[in-house]
Amino acid sequence: MTTTGATGKPCERARDDPSYVLLSAMALSRLRHGLPLWTAAVPPLVLAALLAVTAFPASAEVRDAVWDRWLSFTLFLWAALAPMAAGLFAVGAHQADEEAKRVMYGYGFPRHRLLAATAAAATALWTASALLLTALVAAAALIHGSPGDAAAVLPGTLLPVLAALPTLVLCLVAAEAWGVAGAACTGVAGLLFGALIGDKPYWWVFPPAWPTRSVIPFAETGGLGYFPPGHPMPDPSILPAVAGASAALTAALLIAGAYYTDRREV
Repeated sequence: MTTTGATGKPCERARDDPSYVLLSAMALSRLRHGLPLWTAAVPPLVLAALLAVTAFPASAEVRDAVWDRWLSFTLFLWAALAPMAAGLFAVGAHQADEEAKRVMYGYGFPRHRLLAATAAAATALWTASALLLTALVAAAALIHGSPGDAAAVLPGTLLPVLAALPTLVLCLVAAEAWGVAGAACTGVAGLLFGALIGDKPYWWVFPPAWPTRSVIPFAETGGLGYFPPGHPMPDPSILPAVAGASAALTAALLIAGAYYTDRREV
């Protein structure tokens, strides 16, 4: 409708058109409480604490070996838990957005913007969680006297988050379709099968296994232990393919999710 300003002149036709940046900022403000905040804060703190209490008290003879093994286990566990973290972020986002959606769905902008904004906000919070784990493990590495390990932690924490973005979008769409149960079941299934398949030759057929596969070159271990010398799994040359496939599948799922969100009945 056309409105009239204080000067009596016609104003520009008003329409509801919030930007993605504004919607993402609003979504992030809602995710900074409750389950999403706990999902972002607790895993890094627990994993770093387990690493510290296990490696530091070890005797001098085995301290380096214990440190190497538990650092590998910490990175592997961080990646293996990524699908479940994606499900928890989606559950928390669905609970936080439920009341807001009832209001915002009444406005005239496409509803898929809310899905994209929620995905961006959850990704930002998850990235902050990865950086927290990086800082804690890097500090532990410096205390232990292994500065080289401190430099290798960052890609070992961030790449699993990138590889888990398709699972995050899938969980968000599942929450949109079936509520909390849909996101939770998707996350649990991704956790169980992703950890089992991530170190197998056919890992690429199951996207929730991609986070586990992406961390193996840094952790140098799989679900069943260390790989023998010359094994292809720890080869880092696969990482660009994992990152590219993750980005492409994330975009495809966002497009499919946008199509579904705009056409579903509220």
